[in-house]
Amino acid sequence: MKRIVSGILLLILIFSGSIAVRAQAPAQCRDVMLQAFYWDSYTDSHWTTLQAHSGEIASAFSLVWLPPSGNCQNSFSMGYLPIWWFDQNSAFGSQQELISLVSAFNGYGTKVIADVVVNHRNGATSWTDFPTETYNGTTYSMGPAQICSTDEVANEPGQPDPTGAPDTGEDFNGGRDLDHTSAIVRNNIKGYLDFLKDEIGYSGWRYDLTKGFSPGFVNEYNVSAGAYFSVGEYFDGSYDLCKAWVNGCSNNSTTFDFPLKFRLNAAMWNGGMNLNELVWLMNGTTPQPAGLIHHPDTKRYAVTFVDNHDTYITGNPNRFNGNVLAAYAFLMGSPGVPCVLLDHWNSNKTAIFQMIAARRAVQLHSESNVTVNQYSANLYVATATGFTGTLIVKVGSGSYNAPAGYTLATSGNDYAIWIKQTSASAPALMVTPGGGTYYTPQTVVMSSTVGSGIFYTTDNSTPTNASTPYTQPIVINSTTTLKAVAYNAAWQVYSPVSTNNYVVSTMPTTIKVRFKAPTGWNACKVYSWVGSTPLCGAWPGTAMTLENDGFYTYTVSGFSSVPIGIVFNNGATSGTQQTVDLFASGNTCWEAGALVAGKYNASEVTCPTSVGVGTAESLKFSAFPNPTTGKVLIETTRPVSELKVYNAMGKLLAITPTQTATGWLLNLENYPDGMYLVSFKMGDGSSGKVKVIKN
Repeated sequence: MKRIVSGILLLILIFSGSIAVRAQAPAQCRDVMLQAFYWDSYTDSHWTTLQAHSGEIASAFSLVWLPPSGNCQNSFSMGYLPIWWFDQNSAFGSQQELISLVSAFNGYGTKVIADVVVNHRNGATSWTDFPTETYNGTTYSMGPAQICSTDEVANEPGQPDPTGAPDTGEDFNGGRDLDHTSAIVRNNIKGYLDFLKDEIGYSGWRYDLTKGFSPGFVNEYNVSAGAYFSVGEYFDGSYDLCKAWVNGCSNNSTTFDFPLKFRLNAAMWNGGMNLNELVWLMNGTTPQPAGLIHHPDTKRYAVTFVDNHDTYITGNPNRFNGNVLAAYAFLMGSPGVPCVLLDHWNSNKTAIFQMIAARRAVQLHSESNVTVNQYSANLYVATATGFTGTLIVKVGSGSYNAPAGYTLATSGNDYAIWIKQTSASAPALMVTPGGGTYYTPQTVVMSSTVGSGIFYTTDNSTPTNASTPYTQPIVINSTTTLKAVAYNAAWQVYSPVSTNNYVVSTMPTTIKVRFKAPTGWNACKVYSWVGSTPLCGAWPGTAMTLENDGFYTYTVSGFSSVPIGIVFNNGATSGTQQTVDLFASGNTCWEAGALVAGKYNASEVTCPTSVGVGTAESLKFSAFPNPTTGKVLIETTRPVSELKVYNAMGKLLAITPTQTATGWLLNLENYPDGMYLVSFKMGDGSSGKVKVIKN
């Protein structure tokens, strides 16, 4: 990369007195974030996979950072070479699935962070033909005039010359560097952020490659968007440069604590440690945890991490290869906003949850004061102060005994955490695996904050400390509603009730897929797969049968797990037209939508015939009140494995039902008056429908 020599550009923004500037680096922030992806995590990070685990994830994390979700015209793209901004069908799932996932997390009180790549952009078919998109009545377009004049496309034969201003940061030669001095570029980005916030439901952003443009623009975008949280990727181990970037944003964003990341790498490695690397001297005198978090001027703006999607790639020299849990213990006992990598979480859920629970018990925050008690090559001990107590973290092979009054919260190989609460805080509770449809018996493990007991019910009643105490993992081998709470007797405080519905069923041996094709298709084929195994032959797949109702139909078999992947196409030998990737775990119907980036979107709709549908009477359900002015309670006599809401046109809506003690609560307050269809499935494969009228 070539670098355009420039200082950090500070944009002076003048606002009228009516505009409120909301800082997106929250003061004394108590959030803990999950990076819900790693490189090529297309299965683990698929929107439907994450939604299936959303309750479990939300029990530990108040922020979830998703991978780039825009359409890159590639089924196997991590999204860092963006093409479409206002089309959110990606390698991780459809836009509708994304909205459903974000809504599910928001329903648990967990905010979702978008990965925003606005340093550069790719064209749809060439180097510079950025797509024209429309949102909320405004058309957004850019061309060569909005590409930095210093971009390498200037030297590419046959390509139009970029005529924007010189780059205000480092050049990136994987895409066209956008000219952020252009009002057109900035207005496009502001519209994009509004779309992500207002249409998808994101609560903030992670800015990719922030060395690529001046930080003052980040402040302008954040002020315009007014979201909850912002974090930048300023990939540099220099404390001074990272601090300068934050200052260049007018302190209106956090940034990843790369200075700490590189100190963690130096402090712990496979087979060795030098924990002196974990300590910096604040102002040259006071020992503090290393990195941006060592100084009161910068710890509020630090997002701490062990590895991210880039550094975690096998063979990357920056990958952490030391004691992962000891590193996370250090993070959880330090200021800043800790961020956990998905693969680390999936491999160490209980251990990391116990660390987060300890941090939450004493309400440590991004600006917590820390006293480093001891440090040497093999021992690091520090005491951090939160709103409701203090926490001691010990890392290393050296010995240490906590003072009287502290309770051991969690420990493992070369790490331990003790806490001392001075006032009440609700205990944390995690139930894993969370509710869902399973095809084998499930062993459910529950964990809570030290000092609290866990109590549960399986009869749909609300648990209290008089309910059955949890003493060992629970084996669930039939459809069950499990409700649990954690209770701290010393402070007489409960956790929120955790409700999980488990449906243990027989996996279907066949799945009937039905598709109403776009106008102009004279035939339809289906290509299906699980993992890397095709189920309907090689591409373009197997011919489908056109039924009298206008839907093409095919029954897929031979799969060993669900969901199965589905792509419908017109079967042409040349000029093949196809849908985006779709997924199904049971009989499903779709209808073709708009053609975007060369692929048709498809909406899941109510099947027009009784494909796999049982009689409603056998399910014994009711809806009340009906008609409704907004909220309606769906009651059933048996646990429901799947519940979906459609409008009168048969379009699936992004409504996440909330389970109550007596059924499922649907909120239609933000939807227009009219008829809605609620469909649901039971664990035995039977299903039913009920019409709801809103007026």
